[in-house]
Amino acid sequence: MAKNKNRNLSKIDGIWYFRILWKGQTFKRSLGVSKESIARDLRDEYLNNLVKYNQLDAPVERDTQMTFGQMAKIWAPIHKKQVKYTTWPDYRSIMNGHILPVFKDRPMNEISLIEILDFRSGLDVGAKRANNIMIPMKSVFDLAQAEGIIKENVMKKFKKLKEDEVKIDPFSLKEIQQILDKIDPWYRSYAEVLFYSGMRAGEINALTWKDYKEDMEFCPQLDINKTFVQGQDGPPKTPSSFRMIDCLPEVVSALNTQKKLTRHCRHIFLTKNGDRMTTDHFRKEVWVPVLEKAGIEYRPPIQARHTFATMMISSGEEVGWVQNMMGHASLEMINRRYYKWKPRKTRNDGQAFRSFVDGRVKTDKAEAVDRLAQEKKAGHGAKKIQTCTNIVPLDEFRHKKSRSKTG
Repeated sequence: MAKNKNRNLSKIDGIWYFRILWKGQTFKRSLGVSKESIARDLRDEYLNNLVKYNQLDAPVERDTQMTFGQMAKIWAPIHKKQVKYTTWPDYRSIMNGHILPVFKDRPMNEISLIEILDFRSGLDVGAKRANNIMIPMKSVFDLAQAEGIIKENVMKKFKKLKEDEVKIDPFSLKEIQQILDKIDPWYRSYAEVLFYSGMRAGEINALTWKDYKEDMEFCPQLDINKTFVQGQDGPPKTPSSFRMIDCLPEVVSALNTQKKLTRHCRHIFLTKNGDRMTTDHFRKEVWVPVLEKAGIEYRPPIQARHTFATMMISSGEEVGWVQNMMGHASLEMINRRYYKWKPRKTRNDGQAFRSFVDGRVKTDKAEAVDRLAQEKKAGHGAKKIQTCTNIVPLDEFRHKKSRSKTG
C-alpha cells in the first residue's frame, strides 16, 4: 500500500491546511502556503512539536535576542481576540504594511527610541493616522515586557503627536437642496436621513423597520442599537451611541417615501440591487457622482453629519439634545467642535457682561436721584451726586464698607 505523503494535510482554494487529532484534541492551522513541499516541512515541524511539547509551536525562549517579527507573530492571535472585529483588519494592515518591513528582523532589545521616532517621521500620513499606526507596535512591546522578553519597554518613553482638530466643512441649505435634486431617486431618502438625523453612516446602514418607532408620544423615533461595518452588524461605536433619536419632519417624510421601496424588507436602506447598503457603496456609487452633477466641491459623507450638528447648534437647539442625537458621550465634544456655530445670543461674547454693567449704572443713577429727592424733602439741601459704576450693588457695597471700618 502506497504511503500517504500528505497525511494530515488538505488543500483548499490553493492553500494548504494542517489538521490532526492528537491525544483527544484537534489541532488545525492554515499553513498559508500553496507549495506542497513547504507544506510538508511545516507539517513535520508541527508533528515534532506535538511529540516534544504537546503543542504545535515550540515554547518561546525568554531570551533578549527575540526579533520584533517573532514577537509580533505571538502577539497577533492574542490581540485579535481583544479588539473589535472592525479594528483588527486595520491593525493587521498596519503591521504588515508599515511596521514589519522595517522592524521584522530587529532584536526587540536593540530597537531604540530614536529608531522609532525616525520611523514615525518617515510616515507620509497625518498626525492622527501616525498615532494609530504606532498603537499595534506599542502593544507588541507591552506584551514582550509582560512576558519578560524585554526588561525595558522603549515605547513607555514614546509620546503621541498632537492631532489636528477634525475639519468641519458643512453644507449650506442651498447645497443640500442641490444634492437632493440631483441624486438618484432611489437614494434620495437615504441622503435626507444622512443630513437631518445626525446618525453615523454605519448606524443608518444597520436600521431595520423594527427600529422605526412611529407611535412615540411626542414624535416618531429611531432606536439606534447597532451598526453595519465591514460586512457585519455589531454594537454601535461607543456605549453612549445606544440611543433613541427624534425624527425631524424631513426624516419622517424620507422614511414614508422609503416605505414604497423597502417596506417588505427587513432593512430600511438597501442598494438598487437589493444588497445591504455600505459606506463604500454610497460614497463611490452615489455620493461622488451627485456632487459632480451638482457642481459642488467634494467633501466626504461625514460632513453631512457635521452639517446636521451645525444646523441644529446655529438655530439655537438645546446642546444636550444635539449630543443625544449624535451619540456623543459628553457635551465637551459638541461644545469644542461646534462652538463657533452657536448663535451670539447664547454665546459668551462679552455682551452679557456689557449689558450687566450698563444696567447696573442705570440702577445706581436712579438710586442717586431718589436719594437726592429724599434729602431735599428732609431739608438737607442738594449734595453733589457721584454715580457708582462698581459691579457690586450699592447696598452690598455699603455693608462691606461699614464692616471694614468696624472690623
